[in-house]
Amino acid sequence: MKRFGMRRVRRYGGAAGVLVVVAVAIAIAAATAQATPNKPYTAHVHQTFGNSSSLTFILTNDPHASQTVGSANFTAPSGVTLTPGTVGTNVTQQGWTAIVDSAGILEFRSDSSAHALGAGASVSADVTFNETAQCTATAGSATWQVQAKQSNDFSGAPGNFLQQNLAGSDMTPLGSYVFAPVESVVTAADGPLHVPQIVVNQAAPISITALDTCGNVDTDYTGGTFGLVSGLALPDFSGLTWVSGVGSATLTPVTVEVGDQFSITDSASGITANSGSTSPKTTFDVVQTICAKAGTVCVWTDKNKPITATSTVPGDNNGHASLGLGYKPFKNSDVCTVGSPIGDSIYIDPYQYTQPYTIVITYAKSLAPKGPASNVVTCKDVGVDQNGNTIWSRTAIPPCANTPAAPCADAQNIQGGALQITLYLNPGDPHSGGFSP
Repeated sequence: MKRFGMRRVRRYGGAAGVLVVVAVAIAIAAATAQATPNKPYTAHVHQTFGNSSSLTFILTNDPHASQTVGSANFTAPSGVTLTPGTVGTNVTQQGWTAIVDSAGILEFRSDSSAHALGAGASVSADVTFNETAQCTATAGSATWQVQAKQSNDFSGAPGNFLQQNLAGSDMTPLGSYVFAPVESVVTAADGPLHVPQIVVNQAAPISITALDTCGNVDTDYTGGTFGLVSGLALPDFSGLTWVSGVGSATLTPVTVEVGDQFSITDSASGITANSGSTSPKTTFDVVQTICAKAGTVCVWTDKNKPITATSTVPGDNNGHASLGLGYKPFKNSDVCTVGSPIGDSIYIDPYQYTQPYTIVITYAKSLAPKGPASNVVTCKDVGVDQNGNTIWSRTAIPPCANTPAAPCADAQNIQGGALQITLYLNPGDPHSGGFSP
């Protein structure tokens, strides 16, 4: 391409080449001038930190501005009412006031040019407000309007308005967050199945929608930071990115857990929300394997010790039942009787089960305790049903009678010296369990 350009210059003459270059330079300069506001400033409106009935208004002069900002008017959207005479509090600049006039417009005023905002300076104030029934997700807007002038009393012809930098401003207050359920998608016999279980060491998508104070999607929102409610760790999360008011990230847990929740919080307003999972569960669980094909025997293997578990997933709820299972090393506090555990704790997470079910767990001979299998105590530790209610806490599961009836455990020594424990469980049993001699 460079050679071709040089040939054209030689062929048509240097003047033609110069004209082309000048024309391009003029076009770029014109485009740049249109993109940069003259006498720029920015403005922000957000809920006052921790107070849903107050808004914080911020007026900032551009860091490179050659003019000062002496006054501004903030006009409420149709669904929001500011009471005339309301005086803004927590005003951050000396010589400034924020007062609602008789028309319901919030007037920011400096008392003199000496207190006008210089380049990069800002002023903010908190103002109480009322939302009316007009402000809904189907009618009304949450976006405020602002006009600013260099004069401290908002005087001068309409052409004296300064120019708001729209890209650097945010005039639509955040009202709330909405989490999409955190869950895995597995393929069952009848198609994709969403379950409130995610697989350890695999990235699960996180989706969060930011809503404004009217319940509409806050399309220009870009904030929010993750926090922990229970389980998990912050390094498990990828960075949060926003597109048109929808935040996306991934969660990659590294260990088996139950009852996990995390949060997102807006630092400016203090608005926060906790993650959830598929209704009616409020939390989600991290497992090593999810089995969701009704009628098949699923097999899980402990990666740390020679332990296997098998179970047949029933056809409950039109084939939408699923079973998550994982293994995790015991802590001393996990054992429900005195003694050492014979294996890792086993996390069992049935979803949408309506009937009793059976899980068979086999411990290799190297793990099986000496003596008869009847000496083995089977424990159910911190079980949570599908409504999030704790129903067990380090409780021994009774041995089965001649005719097993859930909940019970049947321990047997099988051929080769292995120990086999058959668990007969009810739909809400358990979310974690373990075994000790």
